[in-house]
Amino acid sequence: MAVPDAQREIGLELPSPMTLQGLQDYVARAVAAREFTQHLNEVFILMTEELGELAREIAGKGNSPGAAEAFDDGNLAFELADLALYLLDLANGFQVSLAALWPAHEQALEQRHAAQPKGPPPGSFDPEWGLNMLVAHQGEMRNAREWGDSPEQLLTLLTGEAGKIARELRKHWKDRTTPERAGGALIDALRCLFRLTLACGIDLERAVREKEAHNAERTWEF
Repeated sequence: MAVPDAQREIGLELPSPMTLQGLQDYVARAVAAREFTQHLNEVFILMTEELGELAREIAGKGNSPGAAEAFDDGNLAFELADLALYLLDLANGFQVSLAALWPAHEQALEQRHAAQPKGPPPGSFDPEWGLNMLVAHQGEMRNAREWGDSPEQLLTLLTGEAGKIARELRKHWKDRTTPERAGGALIDALRCLFRLTLACGIDLERAVREKEAHNAERTWEF
């Protein structure tokens, strides 16, 4: 079914500032306006497709001369934006607010690492932060813990987090997951994605805005 009606995009404005909750709410509106699937299994498959496309971009950049310079690329930025949006789409499907769950989840992570402090802890999560502030926050956490991050390492970690989301989805089939577990898996995936964005030198807010501007001009076919 073709959907050429551009008027469906009327009223679809990205939040400013681009907070996590604001963007999650925007994704819910965009999915409804574009009549996208809201079936969790199908959204997860679409998310893994985007993960594969992101892997293809990183593999291509990693094997090319001057790879570090080539990372700031439109295709790579769009794939990172797409994946972030699908993770928020999944959060809506699980009916969890990632911004509401993030502080407790991050506190639990800090407690887990408290036995081997590597440096001063970064500031606490602020729900008013935009995406780029969240990316910077993950960079501060990485520096405090002295984590080594190459794009290939982070892609591997992100793939592992996708597996954890799949496990929570499987539990969801029989009503055996909880908002905290499902939300925690999604938060961990976003944290990896933010670190990957930082490692690749991508402005995530700009990438989301440019990708959604592109999406607004598309004719959707299902």
